[in-house]
Amino acid sequence: MTSIGAMIRREIAPERMADHAREIAPMLDELWIVEDVPYAGGISQLGHVLSVTSDVVVGHGIAPAPFRNPMALAMEWATLERLHPGRVACGIGHGLQTWMASIGEQVASPLTLLEETIVATKQLLGGHEPTMDGRYRSLSDYKLEFPPHRVPTISAGVVGPKSLVLSGRVADGTILPESTGPENVKKARALIDRGRSEAKRTDDHRITVFAGVFCGDPADLGPPPEGVITDGWDVIETSTAAAAAKLQTLVDAGVDSLVLVPFGPEPQDQLRQLLDNVVPLISLTP
Repeated sequence: MTSIGAMIRREIAPERMADHAREIAPMLDELWIVEDVPYAGGISQLGHVLSVTSDVVVGHGIAPAPFRNPMALAMEWATLERLHPGRVACGIGHGLQTWMASIGEQVASPLTLLEETIVATKQLLGGHEPTMDGRYRSLSDYKLEFPPHRVPTISAGVVGPKSLVLSGRVADGTILPESTGPENVKKARALIDRGRSEAKRTDDHRITVFAGVFCGDPADLGPPPEGVITDGWDVIETSTAAAAAKLQTLVDAGVDSLVLVPFGPEPQDQLRQLLDNVVPLISLTP
């Protein structure tokens, strides 16, 4: 059965986040925060939303590997998982390269950096002492004093073919961004499975799709947010039935988690409308 989630948009100020999270969490399986430059910090948002909600899984979407050291990530995620058992989901990605360049964190091989970050972070969260002497990450001599009792799922937030193969090889799941249609999901799954085959992995691999959605008059939509890539597939519909039908194609493509990313000038209002009127029309069981 597909889980339903929603993104707390980055435009929502930190002091408004608690009320928004409390309002929508009871209607959701998952709630995802955003870590985009130069908006609110990912770890602080994650801890805050976890503390003001219960039951709902809260995801870190998505920690940019260039400025998130594996030890720092593991320490923070392990602490939050111990405080809120079973409710933490983790995402790591390349980071938008223009943003990484603007803050002095761009690297020559984002693929290598991402792999080293995921591998080292997973080792630490698993209670192991990493011995990594990589191109970008070198760790030794230390393991977590307080590893989590349950290792949270670490998903790679990636798009490109090489990155998808990498995700299948080293990550526990994959987060696909806005504008991912059902055919893209199937193609991504094939590339992920190639990486899983290379690593001889037989465990589950969770596919999460961030689905950009707007239901209403397209004239009210405005331009897409900076850093959001749109290619025409996003769910932009005038009727709730049409929006639900388009989202249904993602569920039918086999995604494990459908995370609604509300578009438009009033994302909180848009999300309430989606949860009240669109989601009930979607069949979440294949």
